[in-house]
Amino acid sequence: MRRARIAVELLVVSIACCAAHAYAGMIGTSVTSQYYDNGTTYSLFGSPSTFVANGTVQESFCGSGCPEGFDLTITDNQIDYVLFGSRGFWSESVPSLNSGGLFIANGNLLTFSGISISSVTLDGSSDVPGFTAANVTFNANNVAINWAGVTGIAPGDAVVLDVTSSSPSVTPEPATWINILIGFAGVGLRQRFRRRSAA
Repeated sequence: MRRARIAVELLVVSIACCAAHAYAGMIGTSVTSQYYDNGTTYSLFGSPSTFVANGTVQESFCGSGCPEGFDLTITDNQIDYVLFGSRGFWSESVPSLNSGGLFIANGNLLTFSGISISSVTLDGSSDVPGFTAANVTFNANNVAINWAGVTGIAPGDAVVLDVTSSSPSVTPEPATWINILIGFAGVGLRQRFRRRSAA
């Protein structure tokens, strides 16, 4: 009976330690931002760029005064585009990316390392007229934003995306192993003290 209880306690400790590390937010992940338009990739205006997400503005595509520019911020569970374009619309384009479930005519592709994306939804705080969930496609490692044809925009308008992600690794991180070992040691010490007090 005692062995069964010990086995159950160890199992609970293991599950609790692993579950604590199952969720993986975007902070600290490496992100590559690539702009697509006119059937190809852009290699100007700050595209492509690679950075580690840290919750602050880390990319300003196209720079100040650009008619189709934006600031990009990636937090733990959101992607935030704040527009500073003054044209009022995004140009139409032929398809520039159409593979792996991703579609962009004129827009931005974000590629994440170290996480697996399971959902991307348009947050209620988004206020870009004409931008809907249909403008967003994603797969396990990428989020694609298609701006083509979006009209009525003004500087300061924002698109906010809520992202759910997890760590795809089946091998626990070092911190997870340490927590598991501490849990096992705690259960072992508890059993040892119980035996001594019973004697």
